[in-house]
Amino acid sequence: MNERPTVDHPLVREHERRIVAAAVLACEFAGTYRLGAPGEKTLYHVPAIMTMEGLAAMAESAGHNTAASRARIVADVAFDGSASPMETALALLLTLPVDYGGFGLVRPRLNASIDVSAHRGILADVDQVSPDYLWLDHGVALEYDSAEFHAAVGRDARSDAVRANILTSLGYRVFRATPRVVRSLADVELLARQLACALGTPLEEPSDVQALRRRRLYAQLMPSRDA
Repeated sequence: MNERPTVDHPLVREHERRIVAAAVLACEFAGTYRLGAPGEKTLYHVPAIMTMEGLAAMAESAGHNTAASRARIVADVAFDGSASPMETALALLLTLPVDYGGFGLVRPRLNASIDVSAHRGILADVDQVSPDYLWLDHGVALEYDSAEFHAAVGRDARSDAVRANILTSLGYRVFRATPRVVRSLADVELLARQLACALGTPLEEPSDVQALRRRRLYAQLMPSRDA
């Protein structure tokens, strides 16, 4: 009865919510998908219309005001190259600072190409592979497996398996995530710990307030995201 409940300042909460919402939108516009209106399907394989570098430059030219300051933060935390809403959500959840509710992992590149042409006919049957998340300097990749996304873009599970096998044969540590994994915060935390171990960067343990923010961030990112 003497324990005080964990609470967060409402202004801090609203600031973080707006940053995350803006980062989600920035990832969409800098990615290759577009969310449809309510009831409409998400479009895939569409060209990006902005980059984080461009957003940072625009924020820098805008001077010192609230909007420019928020844009600079978004340019630092959002990603180029996301191919789906769930890739965006998982990338942000894994990498946003712990103080924002994220796991604070080293930032990967999304859908970055790796040249494997030198191994074609031996270990690879293609010239390039593009894992969903790539930590090139650490030799780590993460693939998000979604039957719904595969159906939407006309990609089959075989291509993902071949890509993962190519990367593994070349020495990469390839992790997999599924819709079932990301539907549970506990399972996302387990994935984050596994990735952190592979990356050699132990996770920072959140304080009570940061843990509250993590639950809030997960609720903000996941329920509205399709695969």
